[in-house]
Amino acid sequence: MEKDNISDLLNKVKANENSKTMQKVTPVNTRKGEEIQFSFYLSKQLLKKVKLKAIKEDTSLKNIMNKALEQYLKT
Repeated sequence: MEKDNISDLLNKVKANENSKTMQKVTPVNTRKGEEIQFSFYLSKQLLKKVKLKAIKEDTSLKNIMNKALEQYLKT
């Protein structure tokens, strides 16, 4: 008797699954200008110093690295 009740419940659930609507999520591109991703390795001590500087200056690591590279290329 219980098997019949469980089977009925399973059939009801399966029937209801088809009526669910799916929401499509699409990423929003918020990057300004032409940027590409680039990664490299740093020493732990250097990364720690750069992170502390970013916190003190209330800026991002990305901004610090970009400024440093721009200054390096100017010389």
